[in-house]
Amino acid sequence: MARTIETLFFMAALVLSTTTAFGMGAAFGMAYTSRTGCAASGVKGLRSMAGGEGGGKTALCILAEGFEEMEAVSPIDLLRRAGVEVTTASLTKDLTVKGRNGISVLADTDLDSVLSEKYDAVVIPGGPPAVPSVGTLKNDARVMTLLREQMDSGGLVSAICAAPSVLAEAGVLKGKKHTAHFSVESVVPEMDKASAVVKDGNLITSQGAGTGTQFGLALVEELVDKKTADEVAASICWKG
Repeated sequence: MARTIETLFFMAALVLSTTTAFGMGAAFGMAYTSRTGCAASGVKGLRSMAGGEGGGKTALCILAEGFEEMEAVSPIDLLRRAGVEVTTASLTKDLTVKGRNGISVLADTDLDSVLSEKYDAVVIPGGPPAVPSVGTLKNDARVMTLLREQMDSGGLVSAICAAPSVLAEAGVLKGKKHTAHFSVESVVPEMDKASAVVKDGNLITSQGAGTGTQFGLALVEELVDKKTADEVAASICWKG
């Protein structure tokens, strides 16, 4: 009993010290939450160390059941390190979204709740939902409309791995250089197979899970600036 009480006092002291340093959100693992700024005080210090405040830029990352975890978490993490407000939106009303490898992510919100919002960037991870034969994303009229409107308005559209095939279905790859995973070549026949990341105007595409970090840093460079992208890259010991 005495040891249990001693342990509880130690844990309370640890939480208190963490709260003092980074804010309550960081103490309970909520430093990176929704774009509503619930943990803004805790995130500010972490973002400052990582690279900056992001210039008020915003991004929307759409998560569908079976998404490729590395292709979502890498850009989300890197953008948030750079101070970009990233909103993760579940394709369905269920905010707990399980990836293809069994890793579940708690989304900030559902897609319907943010369709009226405007974002500086839209990010589409790959994985089975983006695969043409599965068709989860390409058959969702909301996603198709969102991508077309984002492209037409000049906002940044980005996709990785199989997800450029979703962009092809939406018609936003026309006339633009792009890349994608080799498995969707039949749907994206003009892909640049030699480049890990391809940027053309307001379009950024990438090849797969192994290029997730490059993809995320390219998004940071486009939304914030190269200096911030370089600082974030250095902070994670990126050797690419």
